[in-house]
Amino acid sequence: MSQLTPAQLLNTLRSPAHALQAFGEVHDQKTGRFVKYDPTAITYELQNTVLDYMSNPPRLPTGETVFLTLLGYRQAGKSLSIEYAAYCKAAFIPGWDHVCIADNRDRADYLHKRVHYLHQRWPKALQSKSMATRESRQLTFDPLQGGKMRVLSAESGAVGVGQSPDSFHASECHLWSDFSGSMFLINPSLINRQEALVVFEATPWERNCAWHEHYVMAKKGSGRHRAVFFPFWDGKLNVRPVTKDFHLTNEEVGMMSRYGHLGLREENLAFRRFLLDTDPEIRRNPEMFGVMYPFDDLSCWIASTNSAIPAHALKKHLGKELQHWTGPYQEYEAPQAGAIYAIGVDPSGYAARDHASFQVLKCWRDEWTQVATFAEHIDPLSFTNQLLRTANRYNKALICVESNGVGQSVLALLDDREYPNMYYEAKFKAGFTSTSKSLDQATGWIVDALMDELVLSDRDTVQQLQTYKNDKRTEESASAEILRGSSSNRRRERHHWDKVSALIMAVIGARYLPVREKPGAEVKDTNLVMFSGMSYDDQERYRKKLTQDRQPVRSRPTYRSVRNRKK
Repeated sequence: MSQLTPAQLLNTLRSPAHALQAFGEVHDQKTGRFVKYDPTAITYELQNTVLDYMSNPPRLPTGETVFLTLLGYRQAGKSLSIEYAAYCKAAFIPGWDHVCIADNRDRADYLHKRVHYLHQRWPKALQSKSMATRESRQLTFDPLQGGKMRVLSAESGAVGVGQSPDSFHASECHLWSDFSGSMFLINPSLINRQEALVVFEATPWERNCAWHEHYVMAKKGSGRHRAVFFPFWDGKLNVRPVTKDFHLTNEEVGMMSRYGHLGLREENLAFRRFLLDTDPEIRRNPEMFGVMYPFDDLSCWIASTNSAIPAHALKKHLGKELQHWTGPYQEYEAPQAGAIYAIGVDPSGYAARDHASFQVLKCWRDEWTQVATFAEHIDPLSFTNQLLRTANRYNKALICVESNGVGQSVLALLDDREYPNMYYEAKFKAGFTSTSKSLDQATGWIVDALMDELVLSDRDTVQQLQTYKNDKRTEESASAEILRGSSSNRRRERHHWDKVSALIMAVIGARYLPVREKPGAEVKDTNLVMFSGMSYDDQERYRKKLTQDRQPVRSRPTYRSVRNRKK
């Protein structure tokens, strides 16, 4: 570079395809260290495509630059490579204005920080002087040398309106709260800029969402928009070693037949197997692999569904003989001596004419069997009496109650009866509090359990699982019915997922129970704690004693009393 003239050097600095590889140092995903920027380090083509576009954008016959819409896989460095490329423009072209809009503030902060690191580690002799600014997430350069870079958040609503940037980057478009509305407001500032560099990028999402519609429009070549797609095997990290015992399944043979000539390898399928086994979200819903790591740009869009339980999680239960529920209380298996049980309770709302329900699970290691269920429109006192009879019958089962609303009444009645074996989510706080966050977590647990431990017996429970939406907001209040003039003798037209809610509580309780081996089974772990007949307080005292016994004995230091200290 020392042999270049000042003009040639300046042109090099303004070309991301050349400048970043020559002078850029970035944070390495593999090692966590700063290394020379290499667009081929983790991708074969994706990052080079970004640099080529930002260096020499394709143009329409009218001379206007093309707006690039990039669809790709996770962890490809899409957002960072675009921001790095934009740095070369904003730092070395006077007056250049770059705007990036990320989906949320955290990602905006992350992108700004990474670009700031790039600027700090740029060779001092070639570094544009940065100027102090009051604006957050903005990098401003000496106006004689460069322009400015801003990273904004789509959470701000009509962000970017009235601005006419030289380059614009829409990051993670599928996660914008209102992508269509935001772009309606932003587009007027872009369409009349003949030389504007514009990149929209994201991974796939729901079919027919605003991002999907935008990509389809760009793929058709609407206006200035053009689309480019990268399958997941473009990522160099999306591989795992193929062992000698690795054999393709029929499904994988079909994948190789369809995509092998496009670059798919067995190492990529080994990566897919790895995520199917280890990634919680993909394991619960295997279709999500093709969304996060797409094979093509047609099958990667997941169908929008309100069901919280994926179909594959119910496959083993639909393939067995299930018993018809004759209700309100039905046993599928009598209590077994020495077994431990968990009861999940959804008290529901009596005033709103909801069904109260509970589910009983027999809990051995790796096997939680549904042995009894109850569902009925019943007052809290009568419901608690039925619950106590069942819990005492099933070896004083652990009771886990959804504590919201009517649940407090049931918990108070159980406490008044001094039932000894309750689930506590915190010290002195019996029951499980349902929030949007805790229910999402619990729904993930039940999906895992449906694929692994759970053995269901009740056909009605399985049918409710098939349509379960995990949406408490669909429940209507009793007062709303009164205002509508609905008949008090007719059950409301609403969801009927009382058994599912109770089953979720039962799974939470089962996860809390100590592991017990099934009689006759080979003991897998000698470190088992058998809490048969122990109350919650007894269990806590036992655990506390174990913790104390494991801690080393330390001598207490001796301190001189301040009062006795000689002056």
